[in-house]
This record gives sequence, C-alpha cells and structure tokens, in this order.
Amino acid sequence: MNSTPSLAALHAPDAAPVPEIDAELHELEEVSRNLQTHTLSANTRAAYAKAWRSFEGFCHGHGLDPVPAHPETVRWYVAWMSVQHDVHGLPRFSVATIRQHLAGVADHHLQQGLLDPTGHHGVSSLVRGLAKLRATRPARKRPLLLDDLLRIIAAMEHDAYPAGVTAARDTAALWLGFAGALRRSEAAALTLESLQLHPVDGIHIHVGRSKAGQDNTGADVVVLPFGATPRTCAPCAIHRWVALLLESITDNVRLYRQAVMSRLFAYQLDTHVCGVDSAGGGAGLISSSDLASPAPLLRATYRNRKNARIHAAGITGDALGAMLDTRMTEAGMDPGEYGFHSLRSGHVTQARRNGASTDEIMRAGRWQRAETVTVYDREFNPAARNSVTRLGL
Repeated sequence: MNSTPSLAALHAPDAAPVPEIDAELHELEEVSRNLQTHTLSANTRAAYAKAWRSFEGFCHGHGLDPVPAHPETVRWYVAWMSVQHDVHGLPRFSVATIRQHLAGVADHHLQQGLLDPTGHHGVSSLVRGLAKLRATRPARKRPLLLDDLLRIIAAMEHDAYPAGVTAARDTAALWLGFAGALRRSEAAALTLESLQLHPVDGIHIHVGRSKAGQDNTGADVVVLPFGATPRTCAPCAIHRWVALLLESITDNVRLYRQAVMSRLFAYQLDTHVCGVDSAGGGAGLISSSDLASPAPLLRATYRNRKNARIHAAGITGDALGAMLDTRMTEAGMDPGEYGFHSLRSGHVTQARRNGASTDEIMRAGRWQRAETVTVYDREFNPAARNSVTRLGL
C-alpha cells in the first residue's frame, strides 16, 4: 500500500558515531540501561509491549512497515481497532485502550531515536473523532458509606476460630480503604513499618510509592483516627490484626492455635484495644516496636474448618477486591456495582455529607485536583451545596 504523499515520511536518523568504549564506559552503559527500566512502571512496560506486538502483527498482516511507521499506517491501525468487536458485539478496544496502544507505538519509536508517528494531526484527530462517537458516561463504582461498612463488618465471625483470623484481617483492610481512602494496590503494598502509632492522631500510615505518585515525592501520610466507639475505630482493627499476625511467628501449630484463640476470645468489637483510653490505664495490643519490620501488613491466609494459617506473603489487590465481594454477599448485599474503590469513594461521599470541605477531602485522599472530588460529589451526593435545597419547597 502506498503512503499518502501529503504526509511527511519518516526516516531513521543516520547511525550515531561509535566511540572507543573503555571498561568504565561499559559499566556506565549498564547503569544507564538499568535506570532506563525504571522510567516506566512494570505494568506500563507490559502494556506497551503488548500494544507493540498487536501493532506489529497488524503491520505484518497488511504488508506495512512497523518501524519506522508512517502516520497513515497508524491511522489505519486506529481504524482497525475501532471496528473490532468481541463475541457479545461490544467494542474490543475502548478509546482508553486505543490511546494506550498508541502510547506503546510511540514509546517503541522514541526508544530507537525515531520520530513519533502517533503525534501526527491525522492520528490525533481520528482518535478525537472516535472518542466523540463513543462518548458515554464512565461506569463508576458506587460508594460504601459508614453504615454499609459497619453492616459488612458485623456479619463476620469475629469471636470464632478459625473464622476470626480472616475476619480480623478483612476488617483491617476495609478500614484502610474507607478511613484511609487507600486504593487497593496501596493497601496491599503496605508493610508493618509503613504504620506509626500516634498518641493523639491514632495511626499514621506512610503510603510511599503509589499509582498517583510513582516518583514517591509527594505527601504520603494517611491518618487513621481513633473512633468514638470501638466499632468505628480503625486503629482498633489494626491492633487486632497485627496482634494475631505476631502470634503466627512460630512453627509450633499447637502453641499457635492456643495463642490465637486466646487473642480472639480475650476481647470483642465493643472493647477499645488501641490505647485510646490510655489516660485511664488502658494500653494498646501492640507497640511501636512490633511495627519495626518490612514484612507485609495484609497477609494471605489459609483456612479450613479447624485451623487458619497466616502466610508470610502479602495479599494482592485483586484478592482484596474478591474479599469485598464475598463479605458483601455474606452481609446480604449485592456486590454487583461495588468494588474496593467503593471504600475510597465512600470516604468522599460520607465526609461531604458530614460537612467536610473539598480541601479536607483532598488532603485525606491525596488528590491533586479538586475536580476529582467534585466528580464523586456530583455522582453520589448531588444535594450537597445545591440551590435546590434553598427553594423553600
């Protein structure tokens, strides 16, 4: 197929001169290549590699050159993706996926010192047209509010062994998502040393590198405040889980079971165990020294009818999502429109209904743009700051 004459063709630049490279430069080259691998996250690199394989396959199937690719070739590729459908007749490639594929094509060219064929006006205008044609409202997970969360937690078997072990873990995870407004990937990545006990605030959590802050330079401290009651106290949930976690550091199954069962039966959800009442002589189940470890906070568990073992490996973000589905079902709730992100959006909605300002919510959830908070507000709390409530109806 011939290229369109009106579009400037792309040519590979002349080969760069090859200097005499000594041993030190060889080492520096290895360092530079290692640094290059950290410019993108592992997930992004995998997505770009998949996108490039798809583009390369399209080009080979139509007798086109993938490198250097002509903008017209890329336009045909976008058009091809736009007409692909799955077995249900739905578009196989969303607009977001198409943009990701183009980013992969662009990255492959730029890494080789070639011009980016996806930046041509003919390509970008085609994508804009497709976005307008398919314009639909994004499907957002519905928020879980405080009453919903308490209902889910109340349906768990906290006072039984071995069910109480996973109940303690899942309760801690749910409070991290709701009170801490953490994404599931952030919650899954936490370690014990990410937590810091605070006598006034409750617990400080250093989130570190996250989806929205991969360079790990922004403010990353999240606060889990003491609750007015033990059942609404996120620090209590963390204390309960970490206390059980510490008991798992033994190879003696009999001693482990006895210690864990003693922990489970020693206190219930109606008792503060976080030390919030330390002025009256109370003390938390754990101390700062118990958190001096890089081990994962939320661990995978193995449970049968008689025993529950806590693994050394951390739980995954996908497992947290599956956990919420299971717990909602057990509580008699339909999890269809919900996900772990419902806890984060629930933080926004509940806080706004209780009078929190946009700045306060942005600080808690580490959002950079007020518009993001406003989206949650409009979708799930439309009566807030709405003149309709001032019509005197």
